[in-house]
Amino acid sequence: MVYTRVQSSVAVQQLANGLHDAGRDRPWVVVSSPFGTTLPEIGIDQLAGQIGDVARVFLIETGELTRQLGDLLPAQFQVYGSAGRSYPVGDAFADLARSRLRFTHGDPQHATDQLVTDALAHAHQAGLFALAPASVITVDGTVKGFMLGGSRALIELDGGGMATVWQELTYPPVPLDWTLQTGQRIQGALDAPTHRLNVEIKPPSVATIAQRYPHGSITLALVQKVTAQRAVLALHPHLALTITRADISANPLDKVDALLSEGDVVAARVIHLPSGALHLCLSDVDDDETVLPSLCAVRNGPPWLQENRPLLPQVEEDAAAVVELDSQPALVGASASARRAAGVARIGISGGSGLSAGSGLSGAAGVFDAAGVSGVTVLITAGPTSDRLHPRPSPGPGRVHALRPATTGAIPFRVTPTPVPAPHSALQSTQLSLAEAKSRIVRLENQLSEAGATDSDLAKLREQARSAQLQLRDALVELATLRHTVAELRDDQRAQRRMLRESRRTVPAHSTVSEYESRRAAWEEPSGWVRHEILLAWVDRVPESDREEWKLPHSYVLGERFTESLAGLDDGQLAKAFKASVDVLTGRVKTLKGRHLHALRQGAGPADPHLLRWDGARCMRVSIEQNTPAARRMHFWQLPDGGIELGRIVTHDDMEA
Repeated sequence: MVYTRVQSSVAVQQLANGLHDAGRDRPWVVVSSPFGTTLPEIGIDQLAGQIGDVARVFLIETGELTRQLGDLLPAQFQVYGSAGRSYPVGDAFADLARSRLRFTHGDPQHATDQLVTDALAHAHQAGLFALAPASVITVDGTVKGFMLGGSRALIELDGGGMATVWQELTYPPVPLDWTLQTGQRIQGALDAPTHRLNVEIKPPSVATIAQRYPHGSITLALVQKVTAQRAVLALHPHLALTITRADISANPLDKVDALLSEGDVVAARVIHLPSGALHLCLSDVDDDETVLPSLCAVRNGPPWLQENRPLLPQVEEDAAAVVELDSQPALVGASASARRAAGVARIGISGGSGLSAGSGLSGAAGVFDAAGVSGVTVLITAGPTSDRLHPRPSPGPGRVHALRPATTGAIPFRVTPTPVPAPHSALQSTQLSLAEAKSRIVRLENQLSEAGATDSDLAKLREQARSAQLQLRDALVELATLRHTVAELRDDQRAQRRMLRESRRTVPAHSTVSEYESRRAAWEEPSGWVRHEILLAWVDRVPESDREEWKLPHSYVLGERFTESLAGLDDGQLAKAFKASVDVLTGRVKTLKGRHLHALRQGAGPADPHLLRWDGARCMRVSIEQNTPAARRMHFWQLPDGGIELGRIVTHDDMEA
């Protein structure tokens, strides 16, 4: 395999253009030589030999050429100083964590291996290994063991010879020993020249999962992503479902990222919605319920999730500050998230004021008979926390439940299902958890035994208690199903209203006045029109469920040139500009990688200081358009008090504040 040397300014420009091209069909890997020499420390020939079939490899000399390349790339995405970086396909600059700069740090082989891993993972994500070349054949074999820290599995082929399964070509970042086990029979696609074996299988369909997990059943799910109001849970490495705070806790003050952490393995209830879709709910899972095994990610493999085994973040060996050639610091690595608080969640019944020996649980059973369920009281007790990070997945604290952070005591709160008859005042006076009810039943059993009660009386008491618990669980499952059915209907209504609004904004072909211009004519002050359009864009862009999190500030500043910079934009560009304004004003822009938020500098070099105004405000720049001629950008000022002043809309090459 060969690689490409970048030896001129023209070649640098071509390289930068290729890296910006979202239509690239494969990852590009750029390696730099040490300063003062054209010979790289990273094994460039090894790179070309191992990944040249699925990636392009470039070599550039550190110095003027790397500085030119850095000027043409977004901040922190440059390559310099005997390091290398793999750029994925699509938007290569959307997430810095996906494209790490790999330094040698005195160990060139380790940096080479890291780049091979990065490039293969990017090629796998691009689907290049699904395009089977002529050298790929189907083979059978046996898993003999694992090597290189568990990132490779050694396979003995039935026809003789050995092959390896690579973690980054299976289900990264899931470890191989989650999906494979020693002695397992396996079948896959073998690339003969490289001896790489692809054992990834097609993910199961929703219908298959629905058949595997009946309505209301419990299984394990992996927490892949968390925000303040949502979490993404995976039943299979390639099949994830999004849940909201209401699926985890009924307390509106709770935050999802305080209850769950990425990498947690949680017990979740599978709910079959009337639409045929699946949903997950964590709030009503009890410790004594049966947990069905998780799916197998590889044919004949073990269940890919197990209790007591969270997927904890990999600790980067090179997570340290590195000094750039121009003495500007460049941060390498990623921070690790704090671990969750452990504890016990207990779900209780709004029962009567007490359970007498004569009544057993008839009072609680009567509540279910009359209204299905009168309410649920959840008692949260906080436990110890753990902040340790592990380089690989390791046993955790057991089955994970979504819990509140540590508090000074138990905090009860109430979930009231949709309209039910007003509960009896005696039922309102006392809220019993299931654990407390079980304890009371034990005491009653002892009292009945001392009083000479028969075995049939004790059996009847136990049956009543069990029946009440089952009815509560059924009611909670039904409640969750109804809640998400309503949510689906609301989503449909929002979509219809959005289509109606868009149809009203559509200008007839014969009209010479755009919809934005006609609305602008109704305002005497242009600034009033701008603020009104930003408000409309916020209503359209931010779902109702997220508006509390992404609030539009009551006061913000429109710069002197902002309104005039909107002149000359067509309706499509105006719509994009107002959407970008919403992202900036709500702070959501910090979470949107496609906006490419960064500070303007006083010069064109990456080492030039940030552009500051006389009052200390910092000039920031975000993208409005992508991959279009004269693509629009927005400049705004981050004020010292945290406020925002919208500056103006500019073209890509306009760097003036």
